[in-house]
Amino acid sequence: MTTPRGKVALFFGTRPQVIKASVLRDALAAVTDVVTVDTGQHYDYALHQVHYDQLGVAAPDAYLGIGSGTHANQTAAILTAAAEWIRQHRPRAAVVIGDTNSTLACALAAAKERVPVAHVEAGLRAKDVLMAEEINRRCVDAIASFLFAPSERAEQTLRRERADGEIHRVGDVAYDVLRRAMSRAPSPVVNGEYVYATLHRAELVDDPLLLRDVMSALGGLPLPVLFAAHPRTTQALQRAGCKPERGVRMCEPLGYLESVAAIRGASAVVTDSGGIQREAYWMGIPCVTVRTETEWSETVECGANRLVSPKASGDLAAAVAAAVTTRPSRWNVTHYGDGRAAERIAAVLAEGRLGANSSS
Repeated sequence: MTTPRGKVALFFGTRPQVIKASVLRDALAAVTDVVTVDTGQHYDYALHQVHYDQLGVAAPDAYLGIGSGTHANQTAAILTAAAEWIRQHRPRAAVVIGDTNSTLACALAAAKERVPVAHVEAGLRAKDVLMAEEINRRCVDAIASFLFAPSERAEQTLRRERADGEIHRVGDVAYDVLRRAMSRAPSPVVNGEYVYATLHRAELVDDPLLLRDVMSALGGLPLPVLFAAHPRTTQALQRAGCKPERGVRMCEPLGYLESVAAIRGASAVVTDSGGIQREAYWMGIPCVTVRTETEWSETVECGANRLVSPKASGDLAAAVAAAVTTRPSRWNVTHYGDGRAAERIAAVLAEGRLGANSSS
C-alpha cells in the first residue's frame, strides 16, 4: 500500500483528542512531516485550550472553528471544512483519533478525497450500535487504511470483522500521555478522602429523571464528592432543576494535569468517561462507571472497574463502597500497552514504512 508523498495530517477537535495529539504530534514529527488540524468541536477554554497550554502542544497549523451543533449539523460542517482543507493541502495520510464527530467527519473527508485514513483507537466496540460514538467508530474502521488497535481484544475484533485496512496493535496513546504527565501533576485539590466524579454522556445527562437520580445517589455516598461538571452537564442540571446535593462539591472541568491529580488522590472515581476509566486503572484507583457497558472491558475483568446502570443509581453507593473496600492490591495494567503507542504509530506512517500487518 502506498500513499502520495507529502505531509501526514493529524486531525482532532475535542478535549481527549488534544490530549492524545500532544504525544502523537511529537512522535510523527520525529519521523516525517506532520501538519495539525483542529476542527474546533470543543472551543471552551476549560475543555480545550487549557490542554494546549498545560501539555505544551503547539498551536494547530489550521483551525476550522466549527463549534457546537446537532450531530448531523456538526458532522456535516466538519466534513465540508475538512474536505476543503484536504483538497488544498493534499496530505499523504490523515490520522484521526477516537470516536467523535470530528473523527468521523475528517475520516470521511479524507476518504472521499482518496487520502488514506489512519484510525487511532480502532476496534473498540459497544453493544449499543446506535450510540453516537459507536456509529462513528464503526464507520471509520470500515474505511480506514490503517487501523491502530489499543488492545489485543480490539485487534481480534478487527480481524474477526475482516477489516480491509492494515491492522496494527500498538497500545493506547492515552497511556503515553499519562506516563509523561504524572511527574508534572499538582497536589490533589481536596484534602482527605473523597470520590472524584465526572459525567457527560448524552444517554445520562439528557434524561432529567436519570440525572436527578444519579446526582441524588452521589449525595448519598459515605465520602464527599468532587464533581467536575462538563458544560453540557451543567446545562442539563439547570434544566432538570438539580441543586447541589449535600456532600457534593461542584467545580468547572479540570485541566488534564489537575484531573490526573484529582484521580490519583481519590479513594474512588465515578464516571462515564472512557479516558478517566483508563487513567484510574493505570493509577491503581478503583472506578465505578455509570453505564451498562464499557468499551474498555479489560478494566472490569481485572477488577479495576465496576459497572452501574444509570437506571440503577440506587446501587451506586454499594458499588463505590465495594470498590474501595474490596479492591485488589494490584491489577494487571498491561492490557493497553507499555506507553509507546505513539512511537509505533509514527513508525508505520513514516515515509517508506507502510508495510505489512504487525502486532506488538
